[in-house]
Amino acid sequence: MFRLSLTAALLLGSISCGSRPPTVQPPAPVVPPGAPPAPPAAPPAPPPRGGQEVIRLGPSAMRYVAHQVIHIEQEFQGVRQPLDVGLQIYFAVTIAGPADSTGYATTVTIDSIAPDSGTTAPMGINLSVAKGLSFTGRLTPTGEFRNPVASDTVLAQTLAPVVGSFRNFFPRVPAAGVTLGASWTDTVTTSDRAAGAVTVTTINHSRATAWEQRNGVRSLRLEVASTFTIRGAGDQNGQPFEVNGTGQRTGVDFIAVDGRYLGGEASDSTSMTINLPVQSVTIPRTQVSRSTVMVRP
Repeated sequence: MFRLSLTAALLLGSISCGSRPPTVQPPAPVVPPGAPPAPPAAPPAPPPRGGQEVIRLGPSAMRYVAHQVIHIEQEFQGVRQPLDVGLQIYFAVTIAGPADSTGYATTVTIDSIAPDSGTTAPMGINLSVAKGLSFTGRLTPTGEFRNPVASDTVLAQTLAPVVGSFRNFFPRVPAAGVTLGASWTDTVTTSDRAAGAVTVTTINHSRATAWEQRNGVRSLRLEVASTFTIRGAGDQNGQPFEVNGTGQRTGVDFIAVDGRYLGGEASDSTSMTINLPVQSVTIPRTQVSRSTVMVRP
């Protein structure tokens, strides 16, 4: 399940205020937009045709919006520092066939990035420059967007704390495909260089639980429960830091019968500590977030 790369931005933001307590009032909590009224119940999806169907990610041209809201609680020098950040990323994904031995040629192009009302971009990043930035790579049979190359490497580095490189946008699936009732476990390790050398290792336990109607399309529902660890160290403005944490995530993803990824949602919670060895300071932090990915017309 897609997760915005806000770890780096929020981590660096907390370190940048490390020499003194904040003198401004914390921003008002962001209230996520209210959910729309529930649509009428869709008719039950028809049973699989022709026996046990195998579903794989495949060629498509889709437009998505990813939304993540993060609430943070931390304490520094006796001062409580609550923070809420919400971002929406609008982007298009083109997966071109046929696949070769490395997967499908895939391009992700950002249309725009917008902060939620009442929040600002992490680290003061100018989000307007994201328009048109693209990443080209290969989508493997397991759902990894491998070796993404940015159209503008300087701009991509600037935006890395927010969007990363979309490596983990697609759900991870068995290389041979997914069938109803299948379950599997995979481990994903990513390094976030925008925050120094911070590594996140995630263990996902997934299961294909049901056929459902998603956006009017017959789709396989994947339920995912994950645990993850955060480990790393780095240097910000000459100030070294260390970070350690653990968390858990639950979510669902939907893959259409024709191989299109139709989005999903996830919630996670994280507990971590940020150590500033020069100052002999330890900052405890807890954060919770909710992510959604929806298909746009």
